[in-house]
Amino acid sequence: MYKKLSLVILLFAFLSQIKAADTARVITHNKVVIKTNPSAGFTQYTSWGVFPHDSIKYRKVYLYMEFGCAPGLNCGEWDYINNIYLQRKGGVKGDSLHYELGRFITPYGNAWNAASNWKHGWYYDITDFAYLLHDSLEIMYQHTGYEGNTDRGWTVTLDFNCVIGTPALEPKGITKFFEVSAPYGNTNSPFKNSFPDKPFTVKDGADFVRFKTIQTGHGFNTTENCSEFCDKVRTISIDNSAVNSRHVWRSDCGFNSLYPQAGTWLYDRAGWCPGASVHPADFDMPMVANSQHTYSLDMEDYTNTAGSSANYYISAYAMHFKDNRKQRDAAIDDILAPSSHLDYLRLNPECGAPVVRIKNMGKETITTVFFEYGKMGGHTQTIEVHCNIPSMKDSAVNLEAIYDWSGASNIFYAKILKVNNQTDENEENNILYSKITNTPTWPNKIIVILTTNKAADQNYYRITDSKGNVIRNKGNFENSKVYRDTVELLNNICYKFELLDDGALPAGKDGLGFWANTADGSGGIVIRNGLTNAVLKNFNIDFGTKIMHNFYTTFPMNIHTMSEGESSPIKIAVFPNPSNEITNFSIDFIKNEAAKIQVYDAAGKLVFEKTSSALYENFNLQQLSSGMYSILVMQGAALSSYKFIVK
Repeated sequence: MYKKLSLVILLFAFLSQIKAADTARVITHNKVVIKTNPSAGFTQYTSWGVFPHDSIKYRKVYLYMEFGCAPGLNCGEWDYINNIYLQRKGGVKGDSLHYELGRFITPYGNAWNAASNWKHGWYYDITDFAYLLHDSLEIMYQHTGYEGNTDRGWTVTLDFNCVIGTPALEPKGITKFFEVSAPYGNTNSPFKNSFPDKPFTVKDGADFVRFKTIQTGHGFNTTENCSEFCDKVRTISIDNSAVNSRHVWRSDCGFNSLYPQAGTWLYDRAGWCPGASVHPADFDMPMVANSQHTYSLDMEDYTNTAGSSANYYISAYAMHFKDNRKQRDAAIDDILAPSSHLDYLRLNPECGAPVVRIKNMGKETITTVFFEYGKMGGHTQTIEVHCNIPSMKDSAVNLEAIYDWSGASNIFYAKILKVNNQTDENEENNILYSKITNTPTWPNKIIVILTTNKAADQNYYRITDSKGNVIRNKGNFENSKVYRDTVELLNNICYKFELLDDGALPAGKDGLGFWANTADGSGGIVIRNGLTNAVLKNFNIDFGTKIMHNFYTTFPMNIHTMSEGESSPIKIAVFPNPSNEITNFSIDFIKNEAAKIQVYDAAGKLVFEKTSSALYENFNLQQLSSGMYSILVMQGAALSSYKFIVK
């Protein structure tokens, strides 16, 4: 059964991304154990879900899929094709549909097991199928593969989230052209034979057709490593005229959110990456209701002369709509940072500039968006962002950095106030919330220690502040050498450390160490405390194309701490010490002007701050937990600190 929700924040990490609006949530598969069937090559797991009545309209539908390791087993080992199907509608005697809602390629996961509590999640925008997601539906999860099933397996959860509202495109029907695995480059079986031209009629009441293609390349021959590792162009024709051409290629596998994996996870592939959802390719055309047309799909010419198999696995649909778009309608489609979503792990935690994805649901190209954003219950900001987003397209937008993250809430929100300097004509989709994950706090003096491998020319690193200013930029390294770089930073600032590998595959874009490229050897990257030399972060060297790591700075916790009576420009006395109630700070300033007073806990977190020139300061410590604290007093260039204990 579904539950009608109207919460600002929901329990699932993914659901925290959804606007505070009525949402119908249906879980059809809840940690269902899936394994291969080596004798058949596939297994199918069906389950029924009861969705809202078809009188309820959705403006957005997301499917959140979560993977874990099966109880007592390792996760699966190989990159196998998985499918999510809308199998049947209207009960066991209802219509058989077999529509592919989403495709997924499993990760190389045999290094994980259930005892490690490993999990990862991905989401699919299945709004184009929204009008079918009503009443009783049979959802099928199909897992393919031939690996052993006695010591490995996965758990899968399918969580449908139907955001109730007015759709910009009113569904009128679907035409399924085919779901085919077709040989490619085989002269005895030309590719086009698997994809004969398909006649179709635009559905009654429709004036807008979206052509959707889900395509992945598989098999491996030595001519051009097709189809898994060759970049080829697909062309779709309507009425014998080419209307859309696109490379069937995924170029971002090295930045996969699920990393590292046990296999060749970072190699770019034909429309997919291991451990990632497959992105459908859509293009739109205005068309006249009840008009008749012909659909055709073909790939660029290729001949395999080296044996072995190559194929493309393709599902293709025409989605028929009545165009109800407003003239101006910008939607906050997602919040990429700050976010707790597992698929955005590379971008988070974020302590500087938020990143949101805007989708243009209107007819007019979006050139400016005026935002309000910030931490719930805290300081908010506004900014006008210039962009160029055509109708029905989306784009990631960087907002200005947040400089005040104060406030007890851990919820971030972004809201659209104006579009193209005018009122947005649809406010249903103008606000979204996300969960803020904690950013580590480091001292303001750090040491970057880079040990290069044998391909040092592929690597460089930089440190930027929250405004994007480059604080440190290092490159031109020599092979197999250790570089030690001491960096002094400002207090209470958000910084981003990035280490990049921009070499070309297959010998580049593979971090500082990758099992499939032993010729380059291995390096290392460590950040240490600039005063104690303690390790702050030891990064995994199998990171693919880039490491991104955000951190706050604070004063160095082990700076010389004054003892009572010791000579110092600023003299501090704390009494009583230890204390569990009111603690008095006696400060002898060096001149008659304001000073900044800060109190930090043992981890370096700022817990109290005030600007004052008073001789005495009282601070109620009842809000603090027991432990060691430090008071830091800064007046001009002078600085002193003193440690005290809360009982």
